[in-house]
Amino acid sequence: QIYRMLRFSFAAACLAASVTATIHPGKCPTYDRPASFDVAGYSGTWYEVRKDKLNFFDLGASCTTANYGLNDDGSVTVYNRAHNIGGYSDITGKAVESQVSGPGSLVVDFFAEPDATKPGNYNVIDTDYKTYSLFYSCNEETKFGVSVRNESFAILARTKSLSDDLLAELAEKTKAILPSYDYDSNVVDTKQEGDCEYSPEPSTQFL
Repeated sequence: QIYRMLRFSFAAACLAASVTATIHPGKCPTYDRPASFDVAGYSGTWYEVRKDKLNFFDLGASCTTANYGLNDDGSVTVYNRAHNIGGYSDITGKAVESQVSGPGSLVVDFFAEPDATKPGNYNVIDTDYKTYSLFYSCNEETKFGVSVRNESFAILARTKSLSDDLLAELAEKTKAILPSYDYDSNVVDTKQEGDCEYSPEPSTQFL
């Protein structure tokens, strides 16, 4: 029963991630997207090494992994796992490339079939597929008559850690792509290795 509650809480957090993160006044930034995106090359396991400190789905989380698997119909199985208060929790969902946002922009849904006609809520702003990936999500809403943007960000890696030199390079790359995003104030390390217990492969099919 506790595990089911944790699993549901993690799922709810993942859903909320697209609307709850670092909040700033103003509209979401425009930025150059990849000219193309290799879904098959992006497949496999990624370890989160840095994140926005207010990523709702990441609050208090450690040992965070994401696994992406290309399906025969071109969709992507998404499997997220992390250690939260009470133990490990996971969630399996599905993603499709957005027909609106362009290459590297995925519509992820953990509760229903994703709608490719919507803007992506998982944006790969840069990746070399073999070492690192920069994830960013932003959506706008109006609060008390003022436009605000909700931003999520993470650095993912194929290994559990990256060198300080590469992390510094990725920080500068992020600042160049997203100059309005306050990287230095918002981004923190995600705890990996140590006593982490990894099980990054999904054990069940979605839907």
